[in-house]
Amino acid sequence: MRRMKNVKIIAVSAAALLAVSCGNAKTNATHGAASEPEGVTVVKIDSLTLTTIRDDAGDKRMPNSLFYGKADSATVERLSPEGSVASSISCFVVETQGKKILFDTGNGTARGGMLLKRMKAAGMSPADIDMLVITHFYGDHIGGMTDGGKPVFTRAEVYVPKAEYAAWLSMSNQNAKAAMDAMAAYGDRLHRFSYADALPLGVKPLAAPGHTPGHTVYQMGRLLIVGDLMHGFDLQIQDPGISPSFDMDVRQAVETRKKYIDYIRKNKLITAGMHFPGNGVKDSL
Repeated sequence: MRRMKNVKIIAVSAAALLAVSCGNAKTNATHGAASEPEGVTVVKIDSLTLTTIRDDAGDKRMPNSLFYGKADSATVERLSPEGSVASSISCFVVETQGKKILFDTGNGTARGGMLLKRMKAAGMSPADIDMLVITHFYGDHIGGMTDGGKPVFTRAEVYVPKAEYAAWLSMSNQNAKAAMDAMAAYGDRLHRFSYADALPLGVKPLAAPGHTPGHTVYQMGRLLIVGDLMHGFDLQIQDPGISPSFDMDVRQAVETRKKYIDYIRKNKLITAGMHFPGNGVKDSL
């Protein structure tokens, strides 16, 4: 297992330790005490501190059938002989310049999300979040933005891709209404950005459409937070042409996936994915 240069895990849950030992996270880690909160891992990346928080409880696996597409079932079964692929629902807090940035909010407490409980166990509260950044508007990424129609992150300035906002605004279904209600709850603290905009605290947005029209990844130094670039990492890293059934534009999603895998490898980036297995962090692809 290759050592991650300048990256040190300084606190890790027992579950994350197991994931590392099984090869789900390519890190050579120095682990904290066994009493650290379950589902929480802290990683130091140069001047950034990345806290990964599992929003789901226990093991999460995605059945092979979600990736069959129109003609991929035989390939999927060959590449994933266990019949399912390890996954997760993860959110990420990045600390920089004395501020905390939360990337995505998980499912929300009402839908079984563990984000707030695990934040509290890690010594964080929603009021500690200065900036909330959203990759896209599916419910397992924005479900934790509100509780009972009110904003959960009471101090946070919220940044969402303008392209994603416009796409969901044009949809006429219950999921789109829920997304728009969540955005509206933040009032004038909601900021819709274009990709030419410079976001605060060194957050660089990069267009990554396909999974949704405005799906966005974010770079901070050597860290790239990739949202739903891959849902079944162990399967899709073998064949990036395989897509899950919930990619809205499969052709575009495949192009985007291949583009960013190449970008990550060329630039030797550390990658955090909302559905990557284990603690959600890969030091190489």
